[in-house]
Amino acid sequence: MAGVFLFSGLSPVATSFDSRWSVFIAMSLWRHGTTNLDDYSRQIRESGYYAVQCVAPDGHIRRGGPEACDGHWYNGYPVGGPVLAAPLTLAAVGGMHVLHPLLRRLHSSGAVLEGFFQDDFGAAHPILEMEVASCLLAVTAALMYFIARRYLSEKRALVLALLFALATSAYSTGGRALWQHTPSMLLLAAIILLLLRAEENPALAAWAGLPVALSYTVRPTDSLFVIVFTGYVALRHRRYLLRYLLAAAPVAAIFVAYNWSIYHRILSPYYQTRLDGFSPGEWPVFVEALAANLFSPSRGLLIYTPVFAFSIYSMVRGSWRTPLTNWLGAMTAAHWIVISSFVRAWWAGHCYGPRYFTDLTPVLTLFLIPYLARWECLSRTVRVMFTACALIGLAMHLRGGWSAKVYEWSSTPVNVDLHPERNWDWSDPPFLR
Repeated sequence: MAGVFLFSGLSPVATSFDSRWSVFIAMSLWRHGTTNLDDYSRQIRESGYYAVQCVAPDGHIRRGGPEACDGHWYNGYPVGGPVLAAPLTLAAVGGMHVLHPLLRRLHSSGAVLEGFFQDDFGAAHPILEMEVASCLLAVTAALMYFIARRYLSEKRALVLALLFALATSAYSTGGRALWQHTPSMLLLAAIILLLLRAEENPALAAWAGLPVALSYTVRPTDSLFVIVFTGYVALRHRRYLLRYLLAAAPVAAIFVAYNWSIYHRILSPYYQTRLDGFSPGEWPVFVEALAANLFSPSRGLLIYTPVFAFSIYSMVRGSWRTPLTNWLGAMTAAHWIVISSFVRAWWAGHCYGPRYFTDLTPVLTLFLIPYLARWECLSRTVRVMFTACALIGLAMHLRGGWSAKVYEWSSTPVNVDLHPERNWDWSDPPFLR
């Protein structure tokens, strides 16, 4: 999967938005053994205090300025992803340092690339993030290949892995920066591979507890992974349930201890987001969000990755038959409902395409296996439709890696967070910017 890494890592667009503090967290861990951002007050101020919070010794949280903090500055988003990626991030910073003698005479009008040439990780962090994210994307694609090889020939398994890596949000979101979705996809693919292989070697089911626990430290909606896969192991591999829980226990203990040491509670504020869509007064917006997350011109899953219509049909028909299949289908449906319940931000803020569905991209891709397995038996019409949908998705998501214009849609002509009705504007879809 070196080609995936190179293609993604050399794409011109990096989107270090919510993930902008990942490199700084890795450097704080290296220098001080802590995840706070106290060393980077200038960058915090220049970012407009974006996604940071001042946490006092008693756990009181203040968001925004002034720069003086009576405790420590922390990233407001989950710490799991930046910590898991820290070794790769530090390696990327080290690689930039090694290349500096060769690159220091080069200059660029862009601040990010100039920072890379001048060995300034603070300025170059979007590039460093993109390279690390592209590496994680490539590893996930490799796992997808190994899963697919259980059901497909080598060539067709490679096609499926490349479709995942380049023609879905795995590339246009997951490969552009260290979003929470990037390690989430990797962990999900690892869980699925372990549990499928557990059919021949049941002891592997116990090891799935480790990536399941890690996934929750990466993203709160991955609580669905915890519920679904723990239930699966409890019913399918009950003999190994205790070992599964023991594999998860150290991660859970460290996660809780970390949160308690900072916030004096077992979960950080980000994990306490309300699912307002389930309140009766919000049902109209909730229903709109359910439809929009599938069909809107800004965030619709089936608009940006139309080949996933085949995946949904495969789920409904039960075309891909494994002991895990029904559980994955139920998890996908639950994920769709949960992301639509964020009625104040179901469109996922400033991004490109169906960002909230990115975590489930490995599952949706794997449900395409039956079509590739029976390709010669499909009618010519179905083969043409499948290929056309895959190519449309490829074109859609390549725009996310090659055109900064598609991201400008979120803020121009007006901010989509203030005018969410723009998400239904077919006269100005992001992919045509």
